[in-house]
Amino acid sequence: MIKYCFILLLLFPLVVQCQTKSDGIGDLVRVNYTNIDTSDVEVNAVVKVWTSYLKSRIYGWILKNDTLGFNAWNNEERESYPRPDFVFSIFPALFFFHTAVLNIDSVDHNYYRILNCNSVADSTGNVQIKAIYYVLAGKTEGEYKLFNYFYHEKEKLKTTDVGKVQYYYPGYYPFSNEKARKFVEFQDSLSILFNQPVIHKLTYIFDTNTVSLMNRIGFIYQPMLPGAHDGRYITDDYLLLSASDENHRHELVHYFTSLENPDHILLFDEGLATCLGGNKGHDLKWHANNLYQYFIHEMHSDTSKIMGLDSMSKITDPLYVKGAIIMKYAIDKYGFQKALTLLSYPENKYTPEDVIAKELGIPRLQLNSFLLEYMKKYAGL
Repeated sequence: MIKYCFILLLLFPLVVQCQTKSDGIGDLVRVNYTNIDTSDVEVNAVVKVWTSYLKSRIYGWILKNDTLGFNAWNNEERESYPRPDFVFSIFPALFFFHTAVLNIDSVDHNYYRILNCNSVADSTGNVQIKAIYYVLAGKTEGEYKLFNYFYHEKEKLKTTDVGKVQYYYPGYYPFSNEKARKFVEFQDSLSILFNQPVIHKLTYIFDTNTVSLMNRIGFIYQPMLPGAHDGRYITDDYLLLSASDENHRHELVHYFTSLENPDHILLFDEGLATCLGGNKGHDLKWHANNLYQYFIHEMHSDTSKIMGLDSMSKITDPLYVKGAIIMKYAIDKYGFQKALTLLSYPENKYTPEDVIAKELGIPRLQLNSFLLEYMKKYAGL
């Protein structure tokens, strides 16, 4: 990792140059030709397939065809995953930022590893790094195709099937069959609760910390999972990432909430996942108490600021807790069907406040005081 950081420091001026000379879609992708020898026929083919794919994704967004470019991906992963590119599935907007292709080197089994840095420059020329990551390219049926870095990395991992879950984890991790069994039992209980059969097999990748976990996917740096033990569910690919353990219940809830209403309001989605599955190793009671103490000591009991509070600590996310309070209240008072009704409102047409007023009868002006009251109640205070 130190070696790669050194390479990035040497190539940083190239990244800055990429930001200042962009004048079109083609210029969103730059190749470090001083470090990448395209006189090599194989390397040149790798450059072409990757840069063409990046441009296709941008054109696809313009044409409202979000699968444009997927023919550059290998058939095995295309058949396994509806959206085969894990990097852009995890960070959907990443290809809109300038991509500097920094280095290409060969790895085992005749694959080439492509090192990329995505960044954006502000009006003063300051550059913000968005992500640094690898993808792979390998020859199949006589031409180069793209592969997720995980395609190569998973050969180093152990794998265990439990129910409709395929776990991948490092050899140094003591896999717990008991935790995996509890996860599958929770999956079965959610299937009954949501009245949705489990028809997809989940790919469950986990490691002991977020850095190691995201390294498995190819990320050297990424802001999407900033905490040490975060997780993420990738809806379209039925892919669950966890830096926790075999029983990451919060992310599993997202599998069910996304089956019928993928365009749900984030407050309700994360709220239900926290209500049913906890978050970062703690249940709603713990988080409600944490938020309440923050409100009393840091916000000086100013109720006008509760709904607008968007950050407080790395462990407790206010949006998740506020959403969980609302969803628990809805379930307790009206039944689980009301939670599903809240999730049925598309995010691009409705605000959370309007839906809460309509479905729960809590006016916008009373929402902050409602949250305080039930925050305290669900914290057991």
